[in-house]
Amino acid sequence: MSKIQLSVLVLLLWLPGAVNTVLAGEHKSRYATLTYTNNEVLREFNDNMRLNKKLNYSMRKNNVVTMADEVLAKADIIIEKVQVVLDMFPGKYHVRLVVVGDSGDVARIYKQKYGKRVSHIAYYSLSEKTIYISAEDASLRVLAHEVGHSIVDHYFKVRPPYNIHELMAQFAEKHVTD
Repeated sequence: MSKIQLSVLVLLLWLPGAVNTVLAGEHKSRYATLTYTNNEVLREFNDNMRLNKKLNYSMRKNNVVTMADEVLAKADIIIEKVQVVLDMFPGKYHVRLVVVGDSGDVARIYKQKYGKRVSHIAYYSLSEKTIYISAEDASLRVLAHEVGHSIVDHYFKVRPPYNIHELMAQFAEKHVTD
């Protein structure tokens, strides 16, 4: 192998890691793998993820030691509630939840992956089974909506049309926050 070929190979192996957002932490729960860029982002996300009274009551059952534990407990509670609301319980359900600083970070990730400019505060990647969400814009409604997309994606063997997908996510968002 020549030096040029070796250099190109090293560049190709290095490039995907360099393009992606640098991630600081990763933790797993029953339903989710949480990945975040830094502790400040995680703190902001956690502060913005205010559960309503009914969902907050479920938090008492969880063994929360760290902030990541609290975020994952909230995510699991929301996921379970969305499953109940949609009456969809996909087997072996697990989703990756990537928390980034703001909507600009979400837009950059989307552009890197799909080549399109968007102004999303969050989105669910069907191909990666991953929710990308802005800590700055996070809320129960936003996460419930994206979890709705994820549940629908995991439940059906044949993916429903986009409009149906969106209606089900909106339904989950509305009824989880009631």
